[in-house]
Amino acid sequence: MKTFLLILIIFITSSCVNNSLQPDVVSRSDAQKQQYVVFGIIRDTTKVTIEGDREVGAAAGAAIGAVVGKNTTNSEPESDIASVLGGLVGSAIGSEIGSAVTKKDGIELLIETDAGSFVSIIQEIGSYSFFNGQKVRIIKRNGKSRVIPFE
Repeated sequence: MKTFLLILIIFITSSCVNNSLQPDVVSRSDAQKQQYVVFGIIRDTTKVTIEGDREVGAAAGAAIGAVVGKNTTNSEPESDIASVLGGLVGSAIGSEIGSAVTKKDGIELLIETDAGSFVSIIQEIGSYSFFNGQKVRIIKRNGKSRVIPFE
């Protein structure tokens, strides 16, 4: 039972890690580093749902399911089989729970840059409001972009 509680605590703690996709939340590793900026105008906005993280839930669910399965019988062969089956079922359930808990509301922004090209950027909904015709800046660093109003 102690193992089950330890695994449950690890799952809950790891699912609370903040990996924000909001444009107004900046990674600590990006602070005080040069970033590339492009200016543009929003041509279209679309609300989207950003899929949640299934991996953490699947791993925790598999571990919890295996422990529960292992403790269902005293017979060694049956215990091993129950452990494997419990791990598989726990992984599937944990994956769905992890996805549901970590999914986020997002927005897709179609932007015409000042150079005349079009880019589409999806980001989590933050404290900024976006509308068609709005001037924005796209801030790029390490393959990631975030969009912030420029007025």
